[in-house]
Amino acid sequence: MPKHLYLFRHAEAAAKESRQDDKTRELAQAGIKDSLHMGAWFREQNFHFDLIVSSSALRAEQTATLAAEGMKLENPKILLEDVLFDASVRQFLDYVINIEDSYDHVVCVGHNPVISYLAEYLTKADIGDMVAGSVAIIRFDFNSWKKANEATGHLVNYVTPERIARF
Repeated sequence: MPKHLYLFRHAEAAAKESRQDDKTRELAQAGIKDSLHMGAWFREQNFHFDLIVSSSALRAEQTATLAAEGMKLENPKILLEDVLFDASVRQFLDYVINIEDSYDHVVCVGHNPVISYLAEYLTKADIGDMVAGSVAIIRFDFNSWKKANEATGHLVNYVTPERIARF
């Protein structure tokens, strides 16, 4: 069965306060709204996820949690991964290729610039700088995550909060 990776850049975060640890930054009101809307859009598109993984940063965790709420998921299991907070493209890719093959539809919530670089690396699509709260949907025409590498994915869609606001 083909694999689908949903690279989800965390939604708009509040400005960093003086002496605040970057991992503790919360979502701004616009980010909360966008995360809920993205989840509702996922539900309307009939997306079903086997696994939701998030950076351990608060703003990423909130994005994942609110999107799951927007999808109306009951008791969603969201894995928080420290490595996705400040991962390099290689580290993020290593994480992806080690996902269990029993999972076919996986959401990874992360940070720029790495999430944008990874989306372009996997697809060779010209995505540019992913906006806050956006998702790059990538399909791999193989049944093992271990085969994910440069230009092995197909960009199915790139969805921004602004775009789905019109739905």
